[in-house]
Amino acid sequence: MELKDEIGQFALRIKKMLPHVQSEDSTRNALVMPFIQILGYDVFNPSEVQSEAVLDFGYKKGKKVDYTIMKDGKPTILVECKHHNDTLDIDDSRLSNYFRKTKAKYGLLTNGLVYRFYTEKMVKSKKKVEPIFEFNIKDTKAAVIAKLIEDHSEYFNVKHNLAS
Repeated sequence: MELKDEIGQFALRIKKMLPHVQSEDSTRNALVMPFIQILGYDVFNPSEVQSEAVLDFGYKKGKKVDYTIMKDGKPTILVECKHHNDTLDIDDSRLSNYFRKTKAKYGLLTNGLVYRFYTEKMVKSKKKVEPIFEFNIKDTKAAVIAKLIEDHSEYFNVKHNLAS
């Protein structure tokens, strides 16, 4: 199945599931984890995708990254999730702190509906941070989302065969 078709089917499922998604935890499980899987990552393989990976921030011990996508045993992509009703603000999220504690190069800030992709250099800079790209899975056509992902697949090591 092509990426745009998978995303289209997922967007339809989201519309049906959304009234039942009541917490940040259910947002992660019902909305974000399936999207990570659509990108080609095995969410059930902890050597590839780690859920709730623990990071220590000096005196703040046990802070957890919602998802860490691993490559060769090292964190590559950090995923910070919010409840689907929450607004997304990189400055208010923990994503920038997570980048300071890992060698991850890319990040995803999401509420399960809006997906914002960042590079580590963008987040660590002191300037106002705009994502590399973003989309709302409910409002953006699946073909447009697939094209954005395809255009940026080298950043995120997406494993899908993106050739049409």
